Amino acid sequence: MTKEWFSTVEIAELLDVGDRRVRDRAKHENWQKQRRKGLGGGFEYHLNSLPLEARQKLAKQEAEQIAKSPSSLMRAGSAVAKLQMPAVSQTEKAKSIQQFINLPDKAQKRADAKMLIVNAKAKFCMPYLEVRKLVDGEKAFCKAYAQRSIALPDWVFSIISSVSIVTIRRWEKVLEKDGVSALAGKYKVERPCLLNDEPDLADFLKGLITAKPHLAGKAKQLKKLAEIYAIKTDMPWQIPSISSIRRWVNKWISQNQAAFTFTTNPKKFNDKYRTAVEQTYPWMAAPNDVWEFDSTPVDAMLKEGRHTIIAVIDCFTRRVKLLVSPTSSSEGICLLMRKTLLAWGVPNQGGLMRTDNGSDYVSQRTTSIYHLLDLEQSRANPYSGWEKPFIERFFKTLSHDLIELLPGYIGHNVNDREAIEARKEFAVRLKERNKKENEKADYDLRMTQPELQQLLDNWVDAYYHLRAHDGLKGKTPNEVYRAAQYQVRAVEHPEALDLLLNHVGEYTILKGFIKAGGLRYTAPEMLEHEWKGQRVRVFLDPTDVARAFIYPINNWETRIEAVDSRLLGQEISPAAYRQTKKEEAKALRSFRAEMKQLAKTFNIGEIHQTVIEHYAKQAKSLVEFPTQPIAHQNPSLMALTEAAEQLVKTNKPGYSDQQIEHLRQKRKAIEERKNTINQQHATLVRNEHEKARLLAAESLNRELTPKEDAFLKDYKKHNKLGAKRIDEIMGHKRRATN
Repeated sequence: MTKEWFSTVEIAELLDVGDRRVRDRAKHENWQKQRRKGLGGGFEYHLNSLPLEARQKLAKQEAEQIAKSPSSLMRAGSAVAKLQMPAVSQTEKAKSIQQFINLPDKAQKRADAKMLIVNAKAKFCMPYLEVRKLVDGEKAFCKAYAQRSIALPDWVFSIISSVSIVTIRRWEKVLEKDGVSALAGKYKVERPCLLNDEPDLADFLKGLITAKPHLAGKAKQLKKLAEIYAIKTDMPWQIPSISSIRRWVNKWISQNQAAFTFTTNPKKFNDKYRTAVEQTYPWMAAPNDVWEFDSTPVDAMLKEGRHTIIAVIDCFTRRVKLLVSPTSSSEGICLLMRKTLLAWGVPNQGGLMRTDNGSDYVSQRTTSIYHLLDLEQSRANPYSGWEKPFIERFFKTLSHDLIELLPGYIGHNVNDREAIEARKEFAVRLKERNKKENEKADYDLRMTQPELQQLLDNWVDAYYHLRAHDGLKGKTPNEVYRAAQYQVRAVEHPEALDLLLNHVGEYTILKGFIKAGGLRYTAPEMLEHEWKGQRVRVFLDPTDVARAFIYPINNWETRIEAVDSRLLGQEISPAAYRQTKKEEAKALRSFRAEMKQLAKTFNIGEIHQTVIEHYAKQAKSLVEFPTQPIAHQNPSLMALTEAAEQLVKTNKPGYSDQQIEHLRQKRKAIEERKNTINQQHATLVRNEHEKARLLAAESLNRELTPKEDAFLKDYKKHNKLGAKRIDEIMGHKRRATN
């Protein structure tokens, strides 16, 4: 132990007795003592004179300190001296440490655990060794280790559950003889693989499993495909066994896990490996600096069908507003904007609106409203959820904390859906399968759209805004908002906001009227020549689709009110008008589908064939009286008739035997020529890799011709796997030159 002398107070704490009893016992047993230095005076007693129970407690405390030591390498370097083992040379010690560093993580962990146990045992048994009871100390240590009363990390016990005297002594001998790296154990050494000597075969397997990742776990099929390819391309590959291919593929994938995932599964790469150390919106300093918008389908069926949640989040405070809509449309986004602007106020000057890249977010209506409010819209790239991290993280929280509890929950993915379906009895599913579509009871449809909207609003206000967020350093959104002491830029007139959100676009007045949304608006002022040809902004009356307010571009002081006389006074809201148009379009589509079904039922597409068959059948029932034909005389036909009759009579071909043999030989020569050409072409394609390697090798001894150099460049451009091998061969030339 590092400390050898102890005061009466320290000994009393070890024995749980008073100072006086320690002094009396020391005097009675004649403990080795010396004068205590410093204030207070008195005596202090040597470690060898202390009772056995005191030395055991000191050993346990020392073992606990060993377990908390910082580095396994430091323990490895000092273990020899601490255990009083024979000294080893610096070279051997450095070699042992280097071997330890090169061990796999699992082996290092195993050696680390054994080293901790050996050191703890040495400290634990030191008091026993001094009284020549080492075996008793070793037994006590093994018993204490089995009871986990030795102060060692939990992972040590998980790796080594129990120890014995023989085992620990063997570890001590291994440590003394071979160093710390030998404590990892002599486990099976990695076998050499033929693929290490077949780079082309290895490249073939790499290309195969990256192009078809589902084959990565099918070593038998990989071996078969390699054999077929080798035979077809005349490659002299030595193809290893199935188990060797399996080990090589697993090792290669583990060494290139991130790159392999990036190539075969970009979504998984983004979720698991994509770098996420940069700070999003580092300039953000106050509420309403950045809003993120996004939409997601609700993983639950409502009575009206499946709906979509449109959401916006204030990134600084994590406050959220939600809107349940049948679909993610510009109409729904504008309604959410109205709801958010009235509650949170207008975003700050220079504020950023981060949106999706979908058609609903880049529509003319949505983008024009951002422009009219002097807001900067920033569109995320397609399939790049990490560019909207706050809203994406919120959707995950919403999905797992609330949506999964809803009636009619249909699952987040196919696996969830299959698990839900499996709960139903087979007879119930078979019965429902035979029902009409509108009578099916696939889900527990108990919520309506307004009910879900109210539930979401309550969940946000009563839970999410009062929940501590790790991203807010343990604060809630409401606490962050209050601490910011933010002054809201409120919208004073909601009616003006309603008009703004009903902006339908920009139009040009040509003939005293404009057409917007299928309606025709006009006003007396629009008949004047000053207005004709002007570009104007059009806003619909939120309560009457027949009325529109028109402003010239870049002039908000001039306004005219235009109407559509056909609908004026009926007070049809724009939303109702648009809904009516949608229903009309839906009815037309339904009519068209019904007509197509009728055409399919009566096979209208084949009606022409039916007509022809009908007339053909009628024609067969008619009997036509034959008439006597008149022979047609033609000089050509008359001349050839005689030759034809001769062929029929003799039953011989029109060529002599010599001519037929000549034609046969000519045909044979043509076939041989074709085979030669095909063989040459196949040889050219088959030896393309060999030709490239041959030219690369020849470049070491001579300068390649321009044609040969162009071939190599083209080969390397179109054969990425073989290009590396060519560069290695040609690298010898560069090194020799240098």
